[in-house]
Amino acid sequence: MTRFSHGAGLDDKKLFAVPTTRTPLRLTRRVTEIQVSPTLAVLNKANELVAKGIDVVDFGPGEPDFQTPPAVSAAGKRAIDQGFTKYTNALGTRNLRDAIAARYNRQYGTKVTSEHVIAGNGGKQELFNLMLALVDAGDEVIIPSPYWVSFPDQVSFAGGTPVFAKTDPSNRFRPRFEEIEAAATERTRGIILNSPCNPTGAVIEEAELKRIVEWCAARDLFLVFDETYELFTYGDNRHASAMRWFEQYPETIIIVNSMSKTYAMTGWRLGYAIAQPELIGALGKIQSHSTSNPSSIAQMAALEALTDEDDTEVRRMFDAYSERRAWLVPAINDIDGFCCADPDGAFYIFPDVSAFFGRAGIHDSQSFATFLLDEARVAVVPGSAFGADEFVRISYATSMERIREGVRRMAEAVKKL
Repeated sequence: MTRFSHGAGLDDKKLFAVPTTRTPLRLTRRVTEIQVSPTLAVLNKANELVAKGIDVVDFGPGEPDFQTPPAVSAAGKRAIDQGFTKYTNALGTRNLRDAIAARYNRQYGTKVTSEHVIAGNGGKQELFNLMLALVDAGDEVIIPSPYWVSFPDQVSFAGGTPVFAKTDPSNRFRPRFEEIEAAATERTRGIILNSPCNPTGAVIEEAELKRIVEWCAARDLFLVFDETYELFTYGDNRHASAMRWFEQYPETIIIVNSMSKTYAMTGWRLGYAIAQPELIGALGKIQSHSTSNPSSIAQMAALEALTDEDDTEVRRMFDAYSERRAWLVPAINDIDGFCCADPDGAFYIFPDVSAFFGRAGIHDSQSFATFLLDEARVAVVPGSAFGADEFVRISYATSMERIREGVRRMAEAVKKL
């Protein structure tokens, strides 16, 4: 038998000696340029307080406080019991993609098929994949501001440049065509619209959306339309979807949606995109080399949610959000220093708190959020995370009891200012 040795005269201790100085880990520019969310400092501190047994009213979560509907959970359990736990097509099962297509065809009179649909690990993955598929170095992507926190970094990671079109608080932050057009340059590659919007709750008006769609088509730009909160609009507000023009402009419009908010399925991680088949193929190529298919179990649960005609649980969530919103907005505006528009949709309010800046060391939304956590034991999300430092985001995806308690605590705390 051949024996191997280190060789004559080699000292094992020297051979395996640990260097006395470490070379710094070299990370890529695409990672180092990603912004760490400014919300983390406040949220981490809130978690530390909770771990110590301190009662914190948490207005931070962007997820429903309801359980996944029982029928949907049961479908996931059946998938496990029946052994549906193997790989599926990287784009998702044909049955699920057919169900997604059928839902949109019923609602908008379109004729999309499973070839127009990809399912992924949440809507966030498809948004990320879209930027990788559509954006090159030097491209600009217009994003109305305030914006969902991940949009700019997804564009930057793909090598593009996010360009912000500031919306008007006096118009409830609803995007206007003029704001989009003013932000455009010869390098504009596309637009990302989120309606109803996280964090503002703004719902774009149909006439404005039509102008933006037609303008994008005329300039050969893409329009990514994120409608994750589509079913949560209130009062006279109605959701306008870019899907309405998909048959006319299939090269322009891309729809992104998620099971997370409508069906309280945040942890299941199941979202999807609808686009022309060539783009779906590109997204599938990216997905096949990153995560492969979304969870087979989550796909079966999503299929149940999309095909079950009983919307009792979804209606119950909607009614609860409506009640909370109706109480919370005037209650917040009754606190001297807060100024809050009436949000059109989603489950957030986005009050202006800049009246408190300059008092007791408060100089921005981050320090105001820290003040509320320290003085009131209430956690909110600084508006700086969304490109609007004069504001904070308050989620009403929590019980009325906790909402009332949180508002009471905030009102008491700001009196000290």
